[in-house]
Amino acid sequence: MEFKLCDDMVKTEILSRTSLKTLDVMRCISKEFEKLTYEPYLLDLYKQRNDIVSGFLMQKCGLECSEYIHEFAPSRGSKSIDLGFLPRNARILASSEQGIIVFQSPYTRFSGSISYYVCKPATKQVVPLPNPRTRYTTEKIAIVVVGSNPVLHYKIVRLSSSNSVKRRGEFYRTYRCEIFDSTTWVWKLMDLLMLPCSVSLDMARPVITTRGSIYMLLLNNDILKFDSYSEKWSTFSSPIQDRDYELYTSRQLVKHDGRLGYFCKSSINGGCEFWVLATDAESWEKIYVFNKEESEDINARNLELFDDPNASVQIWAGVFLFYKEKTIVSNRCDDQMFVYRSDFEPINLKLGKQE
Repeated sequence: MEFKLCDDMVKTEILSRTSLKTLDVMRCISKEFEKLTYEPYLLDLYKQRNDIVSGFLMQKCGLECSEYIHEFAPSRGSKSIDLGFLPRNARILASSEQGIIVFQSPYTRFSGSISYYVCKPATKQVVPLPNPRTRYTTEKIAIVVVGSNPVLHYKIVRLSSSNSVKRRGEFYRTYRCEIFDSTTWVWKLMDLLMLPCSVSLDMARPVITTRGSIYMLLLNNDILKFDSYSEKWSTFSSPIQDRDYELYTSRQLVKHDGRLGYFCKSSINGGCEFWVLATDAESWEKIYVFNKEESEDINARNLELFDDPNASVQIWAGVFLFYKEKTIVSNRCDDQMFVYRSDFEPINLKLGKQE
């Protein structure tokens, strides 16, 4: 017992002094290290010893429909960043765990045109991207980092609406899928993503990225997955059975300790359930259950789950929770928010771009 305690202390000391890049690598190579890196004590110690920032990028519409207000809500013990450098007409679309975001802004030379940008807010680096086929309406967009050694390698996935098609007597809802690769600096058009005509993306729910994959909730309660390494799509079931899913409200995907999570609230008893995808990625584990009273009156003990975006769930039934001067503040989540974690080291965002 004493040996294990000493061993954990040594590992904590080492991990608390590594770079964010190394910390992410350690999470991938060892389950023991991964579990340790999500311990609140280590996260607090890490923020004290390293020049990093973590929290949430908040975005809401300004007085004009084409303008946005951007604010940063730091997690407990984190530094803050100024988002004033972003254009007022910049609309944040997606963020990654490595501090990179994607935003769009109207193209000033042509009315109705949109330009896309990749950005590291902590260093105020902004690089314009080549445009995808913007005449198609964007439905979902996500950015995922697929490598950082020796250089940053990321992909941006964009789904846009398309026409229905008929195959073998059945109609399918289709989405155009374009992938931007930072190593080639071009958008690649993939095969149409086809879903049964009765199934569509849940536009009100956020996209979750973790472990190199992108997850989206479908309206039939299944989960759509994109593997950024193989560039293949697949679907799998949520933890709620098909016959029961309509009995649950506030269904949405979240992230917990680097794993995909699923939150739902029962419309019958008012209780809440929280599930996470097992490490084998084939089964679900129910890890939290709250009754109606606990769900309606979330106290400080329960709020510990949402203390830090590096370690926990970010949304509770549409309420955004964060620490401000050591006091828990709860804001109704009408605004868009994006988890953000970054160091302050400049990076090369345009690998593969030909000058």
